Amino acid sequence: MDEKSTSRKFTRREFLALSGQAVVTAAVLASCGPAPEPTKAPAAAAPAAKPTIAPATVNLMAFGQADVPPFDATIKQFMAVQDKIKVQVTFAPNDETYYTKIQTQIAGGAQPEIVSMQGWGFQPFADTKTIVPLDDWIKRDNFSYAWPQLKAVTDYAIRDGKTWLMPMQLATMVMFYSKKLFDEAGVKYPTDDWTYEQFLEIAQKLTKPVGGKKQFGYQANGNWFRDIHWIRGTGKQEFDTLIEPKKSTFNQPEIVKIIQEVASDFYFKSKISPTPADLDAGSGSLNAGSAAMKYEGPWFFPQMSSPKLRDEKKDVPFDVVLMPKQQDGKRPHRGWVEGVVIMKTDAAREAASWECLKFMGGEEGQKIFSKLSGRMPNNPALVESYYGPIIKQEYGVENYKALVTGFNNGVVDVVCGMNRAQFWNEAVKPIGWDPLLANKATAAEVLPKVDQAVQKMLDDYWAKKPK
Repeated sequence: MDEKSTSRKFTRREFLALSGQAVVTAAVLASCGPAPEPTKAPAAAAPAAKPTIAPATVNLMAFGQADVPPFDATIKQFMAVQDKIKVQVTFAPNDETYYTKIQTQIAGGAQPEIVSMQGWGFQPFADTKTIVPLDDWIKRDNFSYAWPQLKAVTDYAIRDGKTWLMPMQLATMVMFYSKKLFDEAGVKYPTDDWTYEQFLEIAQKLTKPVGGKKQFGYQANGNWFRDIHWIRGTGKQEFDTLIEPKKSTFNQPEIVKIIQEVASDFYFKSKISPTPADLDAGSGSLNAGSAAMKYEGPWFFPQMSSPKLRDEKKDVPFDVVLMPKQQDGKRPHRGWVEGVVIMKTDAAREAASWECLKFMGGEEGQKIFSKLSGRMPNNPALVESYYGPIIKQEYGVENYKALVTGFNNGVVDVVCGMNRAQFWNEAVKPIGWDPLLANKATAAEVLPKVDQAVQKMLDDYWAKKPK
């Protein structure tokens, strides 16, 4: 989509047509019997007064360069449809330092009013009351559009009975595949009912040298939270419970086996996945055309194909399927929400921030954000009516139903008063994945140590947690 189309203002008529809103006047049906004596109609209830919005300027901090265009376009449209609230947008790297950066801003009294957060990231801020719950505004404005009653939404947006996160997207991860590499090898495209054994067979067939460069069957992601699907597909999980866990359970035979495969053997034994050295040398990337498959989410669409990439002949034609069947017949996929929260400031700026959130999380804002980002909008009805056709047009995705099914089968990573990144940075990565990816240890050797370190973190957390 070109710049002109992203910045075009929606007219009121267009917005009503898009959203399907209509004003319906109820008719009073007359009785078929004799007309009753006329009575005085009760006084109509006064309509709820619209809140008075004071002029304000608020700051929004979003993460990741990939989301610059969708956030910019959505905020520009918000400021175009009202003239009281101005929003200044800044972007921060979406890496392991992001939440630490927010904590530093809070400590210095310089935090923005609105902040992007993932469904596993806001909990420590809710516990310290540095963000504000949204429930009073939701009730006042009768605005529940952004919170469909789906388990992955409620698990990730609500904590201690309060709503903290405004979802900007429903997120899941599925298998991407490069049509060209499958076609060249004469291999049939995977289908939603494929198995793990079929995945391995295909990956082996598509791993070969091509034109002096290596081509790989599968580009592995190389970290725990991108390997969570493989773990959960065994029917096991890394914690006793996924919300506020008390026990670490990485060291189970089924988890040891799958992690040995996806975090070590794929690189060094079957060699179906590129190592970091291969990627540095220019081999093994799905979006560069030298890997056949990759486990990713909708945010990856713009890196694979778009009208601009197609015009430049730099696109990689692709589609997506559900992750292959493993031992768990329920086929759990990762499912979560990402969105925005309101930081604790003053009443006027918090109220202005809510108006911005309401636009971004409503139908008009979601259409803009979804079209430019490739991400699933926050409302299932909009996914069906708008998202499926738009990602086919923009990115060439045919099987959008895989994303819907994946999200509906979604399970959380882990939700705790400690950010998921803490488990990764302090224990799972240095003790587990780093040695595996360096081919210096086996999963059977590292996962008992991961359990010990994660368990200590959990014990410390619960010892300090207020009763």
